[in-house]
Amino acid sequence: MTYLKGALMYLLGLISINTIAQNEMQTLFGKSKNKIQSLGFYIAPELSYGQFSGSFVPIAGNSVMLTVNKKFAIGATAFSTIRDNRTTTTRGHFGGLKMEYTIKPDALVHVSFPIVVGAGNIYSREDFNGFDRRGKYQDRFEFRRNGSFVLQPGINVEANMLKYAKVFVGANYRLAANKSGFDTDLSGFSSSLGLKFGVFDYKINKKHKETSEPVEEVK
Repeated sequence: MTYLKGALMYLLGLISINTIAQNEMQTLFGKSKNKIQSLGFYIAPELSYGQFSGSFVPIAGNSVMLTVNKKFAIGATAFSTIRDNRTTTTRGHFGGLKMEYTIKPDALVHVSFPIVVGAGNIYSREDFNGFDRRGKYQDRFEFRRNGSFVLQPGINVEANMLKYAKVFVGANYRLAANKSGFDTDLSGFSSSLGLKFGVFDYKINKKHKETSEPVEEVK
């Protein structure tokens, strides 16, 4: 039995070595279609109109993204309500990690699915009438901050304007939560309009055409 077990182990070892030898080593930047073949980098300023504390306000944002194979993008983003001290009683901002997947990026018009995972704050302005710490009477507005975790999925319709520029319109819903539970002030729908500027398709392995010159025969 000992010799039989040894023979079986030896046979299994040979099979494993033979299998490994036959398989081609897989690398990150290989020739396979599933590997990284192109990279890109772009910035995407956008203007949104969305909900904060139950009312719709203008929101400005910007994203810095790295693309892989023109379809998948990952980077950072930040948004903030456009400030107007005369009429705005609520301000807010949010941002964090942004990921985006694009379907058929080479088509003139295509669809992408962005998602933002991060954090945000909302500032509510309230009347304050009373004495401060120094005993001085104050009659002013006071901002109270509320921090929350933010998850914002969305959908964009994009158009390739130029080789290095795209335009998009989209819609998303912002989900926010904190220690108290669901944050209704920071959560809400929004629509957006934006641009993308950058290099979207930088080839990793550029194919060089081999030029061959005819060799003259020596007589």
